[in-house]
Amino acid sequence: MPFVLQLPQALKRAGWKVKIHDSERLEPPHITIYCKMRKWRLSLRDGRFLDNGDDWSQINDDVRAAIEENWQVLIGEWDEIHPDNPVSGEDDE
Repeated sequence: MPFVLQLPQALKRAGWKVKIHDSERLEPPHITIYCKMRKWRLSLRDGRFLDNGDDWSQINDDVRAAIEENWQVLIGEWDEIHPDNPVSGEDDE
């Protein structure tokens, strides 16, 4: 079952969501950040964006703060959903 980070209501109304999908077990551990139809994938191993051109300047500051405050929770949720591909596992590169 996917995990959705709880964000303040104002951010949800603005279209922001932070999610760990349960169908991405073969990909590098990451969260997906959404704003309406736009998405960014952020590595849980090194905190870098997985897709070229994506940058923190494109993410709402309050969303970034929520991610940073819940970093260990996000890692724990990824590891629980994908025990065969934990964050502390081998680097995928």
